[in-house]
Amino acid sequence: MQIFVYPPLGTLTSVHKPQVRFRVYFAYSLAERVCAEAGKVEIWTNIYNDEWQGIPLEHVVSDDTHPELIFIDLKQLESASSMLQFSLDIDVAALPAHLHRFEFTVRWRSSHLVDWKWVSGFEHNASVIVYRPLPRTRAPVSFWQQQLKAMLKPTAESELTSPGYIADSWHASSSGASCIIRPQSSDNDILCQMAAVERYLAFVRKDHFWIIPQYGSSSIETGKFEVVILLVELSSGVYAALMPFSLGSTASHGAVLTVQPSNYLCLQPVSRIRTESVRVAVGFNLDPHTAIQDAMHRVQQSLPPLRGRSTSLPEPAPAHTCSLDRNRGYCTWNGFYQNVTHDGLISTLSAIRNAANQRDELPFAWVLIDDGWQTVDKYDGYGRLHDIYANSEKFPGQLKQTADSLTKLGIQRVGVWHTLWGYWGGIDPAGPLAERYKLVKCHRKWTPVVKSESDVWLISPESVHAFYDSFYFWLSEQGVSFVKVDYQAAFESLDSYDGRSSDASRKLIIEMYDAYYNAMEHAALKYFGRGSIVYCMAQSPHLITRAMRLQQQCTTEDVAAERMMFRNSDDYFPDVITSHGWHLNCNMTNTVWSRCLSKYFIGDWDMFQPQRAESHVHAVARIVSGGLVYMTGRAADFTADSMCDLGINEHMAPHAQPLLDSDCLFADMTKAPAILVSTIVVPGNDSVVIALFNVSSDLAVTPMSLCSMYSTAIERQNGIQGASFTLSTAGIAHPSSVSTWVLPQ
Repeated sequence: MQIFVYPPLGTLTSVHKPQVRFRVYFAYSLAERVCAEAGKVEIWTNIYNDEWQGIPLEHVVSDDTHPELIFIDLKQLESASSMLQFSLDIDVAALPAHLHRFEFTVRWRSSHLVDWKWVSGFEHNASVIVYRPLPRTRAPVSFWQQQLKAMLKPTAESELTSPGYIADSWHASSSGASCIIRPQSSDNDILCQMAAVERYLAFVRKDHFWIIPQYGSSSIETGKFEVVILLVELSSGVYAALMPFSLGSTASHGAVLTVQPSNYLCLQPVSRIRTESVRVAVGFNLDPHTAIQDAMHRVQQSLPPLRGRSTSLPEPAPAHTCSLDRNRGYCTWNGFYQNVTHDGLISTLSAIRNAANQRDELPFAWVLIDDGWQTVDKYDGYGRLHDIYANSEKFPGQLKQTADSLTKLGIQRVGVWHTLWGYWGGIDPAGPLAERYKLVKCHRKWTPVVKSESDVWLISPESVHAFYDSFYFWLSEQGVSFVKVDYQAAFESLDSYDGRSSDASRKLIIEMYDAYYNAMEHAALKYFGRGSIVYCMAQSPHLITRAMRLQQQCTTEDVAAERMMFRNSDDYFPDVITSHGWHLNCNMTNTVWSRCLSKYFIGDWDMFQPQRAESHVHAVARIVSGGLVYMTGRAADFTADSMCDLGINEHMAPHAQPLLDSDCLFADMTKAPAILVSTIVVPGNDSVVIALFNVSSDLAVTPMSLCSMYSTAIERQNGIQGASFTLSTAGIAHPSSVSTWVLPQ
C-alpha cells in the first residue's frame, strides 16, 4: 500500500489562498484493502494555539462531479487496484489571528480497536506558512517602501546613521512597485541584511557559463555561488525580486550578489573593476513572476543603448524558409562526439531515413554539425583553431560536399558549431590565421570546463570583425545557414590581456568580449539572416544585460524575425540517469527569468536522444518549451517504434515559454514528492496547455481544482476565455511522469 500526503511531508509550503487544503490518498490492492467505513485518518497538528491535536479528515467518494483532480505517478502503482481519498479544508479566516506557521503529520487506523499508525516520523513533519489575503487594490508607494524597509535592514555599523543604501526612482503599478537601490559606500557593498524572508529562490552562477536555481527558507545559503537574480517570499505575503547591474565605463553591465552569513548582502560587478557603479533593481508584487519581470524591466530601462550596433548593422541575408524553432532538427554530438566525418554523417542519416518511417523521409528538417569538423591541432579544451576550413581528412569535399549530400537526403538547412574564440583554446599562433589577423596573448584561469590554467591567443578586437566576416562568408558559400556558438562566457576566465593584469587589462578584456559579440552578430546577420545563432554556455550577467539592451532596439517587426536561440540550461546527459529530473526542473525554473528575454531570444532546452531513459519525457518537454526540438544519436536509435514512442509527429503551434506554477517556485522539485506544474499559451489555436512532470525520485502527488487551474491560467495569460477541458496524456515513466491537459477554446 502506498500513502500520499498533500501538502507533502518533510517540506515547507505556503498558502496564499482562502483555505488550507489537506489530502491523504491510500493506493492499495485487494489484499491490502482498508476498511473505509470504519477507517479514520487525522492530521496531527499544532494549527490551533500551538497545542498538538488530531483533526479528522473526511472520506471522499470519487465521482464525476467532484471538482478536484489528482495527479499521481501511476507507473509506480501498477499493483494497486483501488484508491481511497480523505480530505480536510480549513478556512484561513477561522484560524487564530496570530498564526503564521504550523506543522502537521498524518496518522491513520483501520478501526478504533487498533493503534494509530504514523505516515512518517515526527522529524519529517510538514511545515505550512499561512498568509492572510492581501487587498488586490492599488497600494500607495508608501506601502511598498515599508516592504523594502522591512526586507533590507541596516548593519550594526550603519544602523545609527543610515540604512547603507538609497532607494529611489519608485514606479507603482496596480499590484506592485519597483525601485532602484544603490549603496551609500564607495566600495559597492550594500551594507544591509536581508530580513523578513520566509522562502527564497536564487538563480546562481554554477560557473562562468550556466545559471542554476537554489532554494531555501529564511536563511539564504548560496555558499560560494554568485547570485544573478534573487526572488524572496516575505513574511507579509509580498514577493520581492532583486537583480543587480552595473553602470560604468566598460561594455559590461553585469553584476552579482553574494550572500554572507546571517543574510548580509554584498554587490560586485562581473568585470571586477571596483570603480564601476553597481545598482540593484527591486520589484515588489503580489505575484512572484511579475516581481521578477518588473525587476528585469527596470534593469533594461536603466541600461544605456548598445554601442557600435544599431547604426552599423548590415543588410540581412534573405530569411530562410526552414525556421529552426518550427521544424525538428538533428545534432551530431551524442552520435559522433568529436569523431564526426562526412561519410559517417551521411551514412547515419541515410540509415535513419530508411528506418525511421515508411515514407522514406527523415524525421527532421535541419542538421547541426557539432564539435569535431574544424581544422585544429587537437580536439579538446586546449585545442587551437588552425584555419577556418573543415578538416580535409574528415571532410574531403569540405562542408559543401556534406551540405549538398544532406540536401539530397531531404535536409533543408545545415548549421555548424564553433566557440566564440573559434575553438576551445583560441587560435593557433603558428597557423595561417596568425598571419592574416593580429593576435593577443591572454591567460586563462582554471574552470570546470578546462581544468588547468593556460595561455590562449585570441584574435584582437580590431581584427575580429574581419575574421568573422571572412569565416561566415566562407561558411555561407559552403551551404551553411546557421551557427551554434559555444563557450561564450569564457572571456570571464581570462585574468590578463597582452601580459598585463590590472583594472585596465580587465577593461580591455570586457571590450574584447563585446567586440566579439558585435562581430559575430553582424556577420551572421549579413550571411545567414535573422535568427541564425544558437547562444551556448552564455548564461552570464554580461549577455543577459546585453540582451536587454538589444531588446531596447527591437521593433515589433523584429520580434518574430530576429530572435536568436539561447541555451536555457546546462547540457543534456542521456546516460546519466539521475540528471534527467534535474535537467527538466532546471530548464523549467530558469524560464522564470529567461522568458523576460523572449523579445530577443527563443529558449533551447538542448537536444535529446531516442531509446534512452526518459526520452519521451524529454520529447514532450522540448515541445512545451516553446523552443527548439532536436535529437541526437546513432542510426540504431531512430527506429519506427522509437520515433512513434516519442509522440512528436505533431508539432505544437508557436507559443511562449512555460509559466511555472507559483507552488513550484520555492521548493527543489527534484527532492519534493509533488508534481512540477506549468502552463503554456498557444495563440495559434487559442488554447492553454498545462504540463505536469514528476522530476523527483519519489512518489509524487498534486491535487488540483480544474476551476482553479483554469482561472489562474486566464488571469496570467490574456485573451483565453470560455475554454473547456480535454485530456491528452503523454507516456509516463518514473521518475519523470508527464500528463498534459489542453484547454481549447
